[in-house]
Amino acid sequence: MADLEKLIQQGEGIKNKKLRIFGIKVSGASTMALFALLSTIIGSMYGGFLLYQKVEALASLDLGDISLQMKKTSADVMRIEEHANAIKIELKKDMTDLRNSQWNLESKVDGKLQSVDTKLTNYDTKLDRFEIKVEKTKTDMEKRIQESLDNPLAN
Repeated sequence: MADLEKLIQQGEGIKNKKLRIFGIKVSGASTMALFALLSTIIGSMYGGFLLYQKVEALASLDLGDISLQMKKTSADVMRIEEHANAIKIELKKDMTDLRNSQWNLESKVDGKLQSVDTKLTNYDTKLDRFEIKVEKTKTDMEKRIQESLDNPLAN
């Protein structure tokens, strides 16, 4: 514990100590203030130097070259826009053609379906007539058989 107290006393004694730099007595706090002042001045000078470099870079820009480049870019954009419009018109035409082809195909399929439906209906009608004829023939045959069986002369 005694060592700790000595250390604390030495630490408290540091704030009261003064250094002699270039014949001037300087305390710890004033040394820190001087360091902060020098850092601020040096940082401001560096920032000013960077700002000066940026201004010089802007001043050395060739505005005529930039303007020429912008005109070229505008011309490229216009050319691309014309191509895009031409493609858009072709796509609209292609979509119209596709719609027409789809409509034609649907019309053909509908026609075929109606034709098949008509044929099925005709076959169904024919089958009904055939069944009626078969039933009539069956009834006639049964009637004749019965008459033949009932005929006393048949024996």
